[in-house]
Parts: sequence; structure tokens; C-alpha cells
Amino acid sequence: MKRSVILALRVLLVLVFLVLLLGQIVIVPTFATETAAAFPEVAFLAAPYTAIADAGIACVQVGLFATWVLLSMVERGAIFTEHAFRWVNVIIGAAIALTFLTLFAGVHLLAVVQVGGPDVLLAVSAAGVAGASIVLLMFVMRGLLRSATTLENELAEVV
Repeated sequence: MKRSVILALRVLLVLVFLVLLLGQIVIVPTFATETAAAFPEVAFLAAPYTAIADAGIACVQVGLFATWVLLSMVERGAIFTEHAFRWVNVIIGAAIALTFLTLFAGVHLLAVVQVGGPDVLLAVSAAGVAGASIVLLMFVMRGLLRSATTLENELAEVV
């Protein structure tokens, strides 16, 4: 892979990570405080939903870090090793955790707190489908990595 592509991807990964960090530290708590002030009947949910949002953002950050590590392995030409599977599994785990956090928060909001309507149901459903799609895509990518690693090892034996 070209060095310029790797550098561009690293710059983007850092930018996305920093924006997510800003979201965790400033945007989510500010939004929660403003929402609690505007809607005092659900103010008791501000802290738990802030924690869920921060945990969800942390899942994305873990996925970004794992992507950084895999990118480093690509740069060194060491992607076709068993070590790469650990990092792909980290991405899969983070995507599963994020999907469950999103679905839990949405179901809790709709069923327990009984706030929101069809728009919230649609958003939660879309998030569930998107999360499941990402998880399944990562399973396919892990399978492709497994096949490529097997072929690489067989080729190394032949040579």
C-alpha cells in the first residue's frame, strides 16, 4: 500500500478520534445538561444516558485504535499473521458492544420511559440494522483475512 494512503488514513483516524473525544468531554455532557434543564420530568436520565453515550463513543474509539494497529501491520507487511485476528476481533467486539448499547438505550427510552415516538423507533431500528451490518461485514472481512493468511502460509511453504 502506498505510504501516502497510509499517512492520509492516519490523519483521518486522528481527526475522527479527536472529534469523538470532544464529543465525550464537551458535547454530550452539555447536551445532557441542557436537555435536563429543558425537560425536568426526565432529568434523572441525564447521567445514565450520558454514560451510555460516552461508552458508545468509547467503543468507536477502540475500533479506531484497532484500525490504527492493523494499519501499522499493513505498513510493516505483517498483516497476514495470527496477531491481526486479535485486532479484527477487537473491532468486532466494539461494534457488537456499540450496537447493544444503542439498542438498549432505545428500547429503554421507548418501552420503559415511554418517551419518543415513531421517529425514535425508526432511529433505533436503523442503528440496530447498521450495527448488525457492520458486525457481519467485519465477520466477512475476518474470513477473507483468514483465507489470505492461509494462502500466504501455503505459498511460504512452497517457496
